[in-house]
Amino acid sequence: MDAFNSLGWDTSIAERGVAGYSTLSSWRASQTAQVAAAGAAAMAVPGAHLIALTADVGFLLHKMSTCAWGIGFKLGASVEGEDDLAVILGLWSGALERNALSVGSATAGASAGWIVFNAAYPTYGAAVMAKVLASGAGSGVAAVGTKIAGKKSGKAMAKLSKPFLQKIAQKVSVKFSALLGSKAATGAVPILGALAGAGMNSYFIMKFADAAEIYYKEKIAAGG
Repeated sequence: MDAFNSLGWDTSIAERGVAGYSTLSSWRASQTAQVAAAGAAAMAVPGAHLIALTADVGFLLHKMSTCAWGIGFKLGASVEGEDDLAVILGLWSGALERNALSVGSATAGASAGWIVFNAAYPTYGAAVMAKVLASGAGSGVAAVGTKIAGKKSGKAMAKLSKPFLQKIAQKVSVKFSALLGSKAATGAVPILGALAGAGMNSYFIMKFADAAEIYYKEKIAAGG
């Protein structure tokens, strides 16, 4: 998650970028084309591809986060960088199911098993994290929520997001380890390496964009 946050830079880049696209599909297509081209270029020269892998994956991480935030802006959602990315990452990695996104709205109150999206959990992403953690963390989640309600501080939010991210880190690590392993192997084969690099990057960002669309549509429905 730290890599996503640092390489995504900030949401304003996505906001400015997506403003130049008339449709959500054209925005997604442009981001996919960019990472495909980067993946192909990085894998074009067998042997040298091992050196290029770091820059290629860094660019992919940057575009995944930028693409996701851009989807939020294009859909008209409130975009809250790190909190949004944390949950999207969970959906994309398979660590979270879509039903984890069902939280109480800011005005409707909470049903059984829901955590209200309100002052205690001021962003939709924070409310989702709290709901997921509540099943195992019990009163600890409520305690963190109280601190957030009083201060709404970055440190308090970090206390909530850290255990949440620990729950998904393993699956995310497996995905990227598989990506790096595949690129290292296929990049040794001329032409095939470039095609594989483009295809793997495209697949990663398209699936991440799918998760972002699901997330932001649910967020809008919850009033966020």
